[in-house]
Amino acid sequence: MTRLFATPDVALRVELPGMPVLESWNAADHPDQRRLRAYLDELIRLVGTDALPTGEPLALELVVGLPATIAPDRGGRDLDNYLFPVVRRIGAGRVAAVFGRKLQQPGSTVAVGVAVRQAGPLEPPHLHVRTTTSTDSPAWKHAIHEACRRVSAEPLPSGPIALCVRFGVSSRRNWSALWKPAIDALGPLLGTPNPKHPFCPNDDRIVELDLHRDVDDLLADDVVIDFWWRRLAP
Repeated sequence: MTRLFATPDVALRVELPGMPVLESWNAADHPDQRRLRAYLDELIRLVGTDALPTGEPLALELVVGLPATIAPDRGGRDLDNYLFPVVRRIGAGRVAAVFGRKLQQPGSTVAVGVAVRQAGPLEPPHLHVRTTTSTDSPAWKHAIHEACRRVSAEPLPSGPIALCVRFGVSSRRNWSALWKPAIDALGPLLGTPNPKHPFCPNDDRIVELDLHRDVDDLLADDVVIDFWWRRLAP
């Protein structure tokens, strides 16, 4: 699968003391929020982001290790919900590329390093969308959903999927806030359990997720999104 940036060097990987923690939408004093804060504190201590160059864009890789009894491609545990709180803590403006993996293996790892662009031409994306409406509006997700439906008349057969997304944005935009709504709009590709909820797709089947930022201030408020995907062996 095409990448704009390379994954961080394997030498930078450090093992986490426990399972990564998913994003929480509960109140600040809820036990889930306290657990998330403690996890992020420990993760930041392990990777030492304060020692990284402040003027260089960063790349992050998070590998979520799951027990053999848990299937990576179902049962929730959406990769973007593992990645988002980590990038929020580091600062989305500092991060240019994010890589997430769900694997059946003992232990989870994280790596953060300077983002390095990969050489070579890009493959044409499976889906290219330029949005001009407010990213906070329902119309923004609808535009992506309809574009996806035009290129994917039927969802991919069941099983794990690798997804790569490039976001073209201006430098003033928090690009990490676009991850979830953009993925939630891919129901025609991922499948949707309930047709009455078109923006609740089977995104837990994404077991490899690559997210890249391409800064272009000429875009102003527009967002350009390219998607690549492929099926993986179970």
